[in-house]
Amino acid sequence: MTTTRSYAHVGCATVLLGGASLVFAGGGFEAIQQGYSLGWLAVAGAIGLLLLLGFLYWISYRAYKRRDWIERQPYPHFAQQGLKRGGFWKGFFVTWAVVLVGHVVAFLGMGFAPALPYPEQTGAIFSLAVLALVPAHLVVPLIGGAAYSLIRSTAAPKP
Repeated sequence: MTTTRSYAHVGCATVLLGGASLVFAGGGFEAIQQGYSLGWLAVAGAIGLLLLLGFLYWISYRAYKRRDWIERQPYPHFAQQGLKRGGFWKGFFVTWAVVLVGHVVAFLGMGFAPALPYPEQTGAIFSLAVLALVPAHLVVPLIGGAAYSLIRSTAAPKP
């Protein structure tokens, strides 16, 4: 028995995320040509969408490998029970620790800004980083926990 590999969900994501990344990239390059300095932000958004699409392809590939391994076992329903699952909280707390370290660095940078070259500009940059990291204390750990859970739950044992 072989796994029927349906790429319907990946095809939909490819159309939506790939199309959105093309729109972002085209708009960003157009803005850069017109002399707007923040056009690179739209190009960075396009690259981010393409990275998300690559992550989805990679997770689908791992899930298919895992399903194939389970179906090759003599008792597939028992083989599936011994595989790793979960891991959301580990990913959540690890990424939250990374955000906390970034926040502490931003606070220290704000405090030491007068000792750095261009103290007004560096102080402003670190102040904006401190403000930007406030919502990241919830958003980034949720994404990290979900990503780690997906990676762990699609792991297949070594043959």
